[in-house]
Amino acid sequence: MLNLVAIGASAGGPSALAKVFSKLPSGLAAAFVVSQHMPRGFTKQLSARLTRMSNVKVREAQSGDILQAGTAFVTPGGHNMEVAEDGRIILEEAEQTPSPSIDIMMKSAASAYGPRCVGVLMTGMLHDGVLGMKAIKEAGGITIAQDESSSLVFGMNKAAIQAGAVDIVVHVSDVALIIVDSLLGVSLGNKQRSASPA
Repeated sequence: MLNLVAIGASAGGPSALAKVFSKLPSGLAAAFVVSQHMPRGFTKQLSARLTRMSNVKVREAQSGDILQAGTAFVTPGGHNMEVAEDGRIILEEAEQTPSPSIDIMMKSAASAYGPRCVGVLMTGMLHDGVLGMKAIKEAGGITIAQDESSSLVFGMNKAAIQAGAVDIVVHVSDVALIIVDSLLGVSLGNKQRSASPA
């Protein structure tokens, strides 16, 4: 079954995302969704930059896209993304600031993918993503936060750590490795769950 990695970032995010995506291996049995606080018109450039340096295909999402292994979908600026249980991406105009909303994306990912979801909250100010990370953790997924030393702004990730919503805190240079390890743990967990008697 397909696993899902939901990544949220804000101030300092493009650089941090580049470090993560440049280290992700090919062949991962997971799709990625990304919400980076960014104005309209800039997320397409971010997607193109990330796909040039990554083994994962990165593209700006469109409503109706279907999640695919080895592909990352970036929420377009000015929109919010939700993930449906059938793997379909739903986009709506964002009414809040900042946008896109990390919480909305992560909460829908937790609802749709539950224990097959890995949440990653990176550098950024304020507290967007805290509720989303809580939802993923409560659904049985694994949550990862970028550490203070490698964050341009230790805000959202700090708030999630303080809220008890984070399983692993790690330097940005190791986030990709921890994502891969977490996906292995998620997959093994799924096998154990499916093998357990009802």
